[in-house]
Amino acid sequence: MSPRIPIRRLDSERGEASIVSGLLLLAGVLIPLMFLIPLFARIELAQVDAQQAARDAIRSAVQAPNPAAAHAAAAAALAREQVGDRTPLSLSLTGTFARGQTMTAQVTTSVAFGTLPVLGDFGTITIHARASAPVDRYRSILEGGGAP
Repeated sequence: MSPRIPIRRLDSERGEASIVSGLLLLAGVLIPLMFLIPLFARIELAQVDAQQAARDAIRSAVQAPNPAAAHAAAAAALAREQVGDRTPLSLSLTGTFARGQTMTAQVTTSVAFGTLPVLGDFGTITIHARASAPVDRYRSILEGGGAP
């Protein structure tokens, strides 16, 4: 006599398909969300960095004694902002350095969508920030850059 092998009934596994499909659907939503949240955080951080760099650059530029020193002060402010920052910032300074005129600093940076080990970065978002400030109407502006 051969021993009888018990045969399990398939009725006991009746609800497993809906649980598995629910988990797969949930994973299909949560896994992309896990990649989107850090992307949005990097974009927001780059926006804040660019805005702060533009503000500091224009503030330094309008307090300079002459136009050449204004560009140098703005570049130095941008360099101070970039210390420890992974995204490169580029500065564009426009406007006239004269009493009562307005100057504008525009800072641009880019954020990568993602990074793959073999392919590197793929896709970028370019972020622009702008800040303006008036040159003081009642200040002395030195033409040659000497001391007042």
